Amino acid sequence: MKIIAFTFAGGSRYSFQMFSKKISHFIVEEYPGRGLRIKEKLLTEIDMIIEDLLPKVIKEIETTKEYIIYGHSMGALIGFLICHRLQELEIKSPLKLVVSGRNDPSLKRDKKIADLPNIQFWEEVIKIGGIPDELKKHPELIDFYVPILKADFKAIEDYHYEKSEKLKVPIDVFYGKSEGISENEIEGWKNHSTEKVVLNSLEGNHFFIYDNESFFVNYFESLTTNIHIPIN
Repeated sequence: MKIIAFTFAGGSRYSFQMFSKKISHFIVEEYPGRGLRIKEKLLTEIDMIIEDLLPKVIKEIETTKEYIIYGHSMGALIGFLICHRLQELEIKSPLKLVVSGRNDPSLKRDKKIADLPNIQFWEEVIKIGGIPDELKKHPELIDFYVPILKADFKAIEDYHYEKSEKLKVPIDVFYGKSEGISENEIEGWKNHSTEKVVLNSLEGNHFFIYDNESFFVNYFESLTTNIHIPIN
């Protein structure tokens, strides 16, 4: 079974190394303009990112009987929308959608920062917990990461939710107790699937996945070994 994963804003496949090195068939789909796709043009619209990633996801699921989709923060939104596109195209759905660090995708984003001057933008991203601690320790990388982060934040901030048929897959939702997402904002995920939606809170801020690495490694491994759902 494969786990097809999507990272947070500014992330690359290296952002999930703590999972991909320990979990077999944990595949991180990389967005244009970073990592191994550094020479490609950055995309600033969610729809463009989805259309870029969709063929790559389809190629992955063609070679597996069962798969799970996972995304953190921006990646949670992308994973959610990828699931919708697969359902619309009548391509086999994942056994489960797993999302972390993201509130109900139908909620509007109150604060927009993508168009701020670079230094102010960087400060705002740090305030809202949008920078992993590892990156904060290397301010010399700001000039490199700001364009990538701005493109991703632009895509997130300009996204407009459009109501559509509910997903027909179960969803596991994880959020950090200190990341500033309320229970009401998380509860909204229950409106997006006809199947069971389970909400889970863990200690930590927006990047609580790093604080709970062992938990998630065990969680993903349990999914790949314990879920047995017949494939139509």
